[in-house]
Amino acid sequence: MVLMPASAEARTERTAGNRAHRTGEARATRSQAPRATTSRAATQRAGRHTASRRHVRAARHASADAPRLPDRPRELLPVAMGTTLNASTLMMGGPRAACLEGTRRAEAIHGLPAGLLTAIALSESGLHAYAMNIGGRTVIPENGEAAAALLRATSSRRTVMAGCLQVNARVHARGETWPLDARASTDWAGGLLARWGHELGWDEALRRWHGASPRNQARLVCRVRAKLDVVNPDSTLFQEYNCNPGREARTRRNGEAHFAAAEQQL
Repeated sequence: MVLMPASAEARTERTAGNRAHRTGEARATRSQAPRATTSRAATQRAGRHTASRRHVRAARHASADAPRLPDRPRELLPVAMGTTLNASTLMMGGPRAACLEGTRRAEAIHGLPAGLLTAIALSESGLHAYAMNIGGRTVIPENGEAAAALLRATSSRRTVMAGCLQVNARVHARGETWPLDARASTDWAGGLLARWGHELGWDEALRRWHGASPRNQARLVCRVRAKLDVVNPDSTLFQEYNCNPGREARTRRNGEAHFAAAEQQL
């Protein structure tokens, strides 16, 4: 119950009394008038509601047609691969070779520092075109068709990172299987990294790609730098970071094994 001040109560009582003592004529007039008034008011409200609904629908359509956020430009999205998965991968002799060929090609096309995209792929998937992480569990299907079938069958509620560079298939692919196509996914990733790198610097581009927080950036950069030492020992990228030598050595050894396997498939 809401308590009103005494003065407010008095005003309310006086108002109620005045209304109760109105003449019969006034009451009759009031009883007849509201119907037309109410009808007009209802029509006006209905019109306003209809206009409001139209405005909401128009806003939704405008939002759908509006340009995407700069971090995910439409022009970098590969075209749909259709029913045939990664013919380019199958022609390369193996999923690791396809991944290595794709990263090297994207580095040259998009003007990336030599070895950077390859080092990222080595860190993300071990240079494997079909590697997937489904809800935190790593899966490496036997071939592209099996990988595509698994991606399609996985519940849309689960996060799926797929392909050479572990593209978030739910966010970026929208039901397509192109993250499993080595050439398509590396080309998309290369264009995105190039834009970020030239605008913001390569360490920030790397952080954005991984979705890491700024406080984890140094550790992320050191991990990729260790892989970069494997694929391009002459690179001076990220040398300003003070990385843990022991951790870098372990990361480097792991990368060497995967990189050697990829080169053997070329």
